[in-house]
Amino acid sequence: MVHTATLNTWILHLRAAPRKQTKSMLNLFDESKDKYDVLSIRGVKERVRKADTLEELRRIHEQFISWIQALQDSCLPTGEIYTHLNEAHDEITRKAVSFAYLHIAGEIGEPEGDFCFFSMGSSARQEQTIWTDQDNGLIYDFGMDQVKAERFAREFSQAAVHYLSEAGYPLCPGNVMASNLRWRHSESEWKTQLASYWNEAGEHDLKYLMMLLDTRPIFGNPGLLYQLRSWYLNELRQYPKIIVKMSSLAGSHDIPINFAGMIFTERWGKFAGRFDLKQGVFAPFTNTVKVLAAISQVEESSTRERLIALEERGELSPRQLEDCLLAYDFLLHLRLCHSVGARENDDKLDYHILLNRLESTEATKLKDAMRLAKRLQKKLKKRGIRFEQSTGI
Repeated sequence: MVHTATLNTWILHLRAAPRKQTKSMLNLFDESKDKYDVLSIRGVKERVRKADTLEELRRIHEQFISWIQALQDSCLPTGEIYTHLNEAHDEITRKAVSFAYLHIAGEIGEPEGDFCFFSMGSSARQEQTIWTDQDNGLIYDFGMDQVKAERFAREFSQAAVHYLSEAGYPLCPGNVMASNLRWRHSESEWKTQLASYWNEAGEHDLKYLMMLLDTRPIFGNPGLLYQLRSWYLNELRQYPKIIVKMSSLAGSHDIPINFAGMIFTERWGKFAGRFDLKQGVFAPFTNTVKVLAAISQVEESSTRERLIALEERGELSPRQLEDCLLAYDFLLHLRLCHSVGARENDDKLDYHILLNRLESTEATKLKDAMRLAKRLQKKLKKRGIRFEQSTGI
């Protein structure tokens, strides 16, 4: 805890310090104690709140790398680093979206009713590294005629996505953004679209349904999203065949390690000889946990909270929870280190790593995490079938 006098001293110091003496005002930790100082995340949030332009937001975003390096040097646990980093992403995202809202409201007037601009993917699970692309959507319940409601939703979403891009969050290659009509609906339209998949859903539809398990409010009324998510989970459990298909899909993702512990790398293309950390283990791990959580009606959106909730519901033993959290933190650590290195070299972030650059202990932990992910996949497949049998539907 920081005393008020200390806080004021730091603030005065930051305001008075010449630019040449500080590479980044985000790089705030107590070097004398070699511990992360709570002022660091407060400093980031304060700068974001005071930002008046998208350029300022982008500059703050670009300074994340030096800030994260400082946190790593201070030996702060990986989980805490991600907490602070994702809080900072949230602040920038929320501010950029608020700029978009004010701009559109100024042009066509404020809407009557509620809306919620929400994140999906790694942002919803609070697993963003330094630079990630956009995954977002919009739900609204406007008390005005349909044409006006759709116009505001469309123009606001397009502006929000554009402003986020200007703040340093690239457009999603798969177009999973609120600017795409598929990810922007009124509350009733969301329910209608989701319900259309209950009786029959192909693989592409299943992926869509699974993506909507990862949602978190960013701007607007969060209650709209929470209500939709709760409705979705309740409805999903009424269609066990969809649960089984989800379990099979998440459980069949290939994890490239054999019984002898050999990890298979990419064979062709620009990443030949490298291991795809995201698709090779991280995505299968988080997707498996996500579907297990859905079966148990866990509404938390972060992987860590889901794991803890699964243990509380008896889906995981205390030992299994410990193993999962250790593996999860290690994978987060690898992703963060790779993202820092990639940005330092101005490389496009792709999560392909060279295994021969890992220390022997890291290589062992990676193999353990991959084996654990495989065991979780088997558990998920069995759990999906057991759920279908228990419902009798």
